[in-house]
Amino acid sequence: MGAVDAFVKTFSLILANKKLYLLALILTLILAPMGAYLVPNEIPFEQNQTSIQKGSVIVEEYGSLLNEDEMDVFLQLMKGLAVYLLISIVLSSIFEYSVAKGALAYLAGEERALRDLILDGVRHFPGVFVINVVYSLIAFTFIGIAFIPIVAGVLTLPVGGVLILVGIVLLILIGALVTSLSALAIPLYADRGSIGAAFEAFGLVFRNVLSSMGFGLLVWVGIFGIAMVSAPIAFITELFLTSDAGTYVSALLQAPFNALLSTFIWVAGVAFYRELQRMEELKKVDEELAELGMDF
Repeated sequence: MGAVDAFVKTFSLILANKKLYLLALILTLILAPMGAYLVPNEIPFEQNQTSIQKGSVIVEEYGSLLNEDEMDVFLQLMKGLAVYLLISIVLSSIFEYSVAKGALAYLAGEERALRDLILDGVRHFPGVFVINVVYSLIAFTFIGIAFIPIVAGVLTLPVGGVLILVGIVLLILIGALVTSLSALAIPLYADRGSIGAAFEAFGLVFRNVLSSMGFGLLVWVGIFGIAMVSAPIAFITELFLTSDAGTYVSALLQAPFNALLSTFIWVAGVAFYRELQRMEELKKVDEELAELGMDF
């Protein structure tokens, strides 16, 4: 029940404290035009074609070698992508901490000004960055382990079909656990004020494996639902506005949905963190009562 309670509480938290959504919206409105400018959707590369005559047969060869102008365009694209990723990582770290801190403050009955939350995020973004990098590496490692039976199954087909099925199930379950781990890390850091505290998420998740899996799967459902609403808007906008202006318009129209998605993920982590804390406290009470011989 912990996963469901946290999932439901996420939406009530966002609705009751719209400041959290506003923080994420500031982030997406900054990144939207920046991304449209630095990372274009279309790359003006043309495939090279050469014809070679072998006897009476003409063989056409298609290559992907870039001429000097295309190489310049490609390098500019890579530079733009690198700059955008750097800026988005820094800003996302700032606002992720701000939203988590704001949600924790609201649950504690405290009122925090928008400016104070952003300043908190600026002060703590290096810690958020380090935690997210470490958890990303852990996630890739866990998911890589889940792929082992899939690869083994592919190499031993048709007998390996069972291994592939097992691997897919394992991949889903591990992915759900990794989602819960990643969601808990920053709330722990924001609550305790220590980078080391972020890694207590492992204890919380593995002591509550079923709830953590359920929560991870529910987060996927929420992400899918928001994406299903925003994707048609982006498609229709870029379909009718094919100029450069269409890229900017599409990015700005998607910004509110991207903000909702970020707010949902970050607040869900806080809600699940508090729910796990409540469950841990109840377990301690049950253990103390059991020691006293007072089982209920």
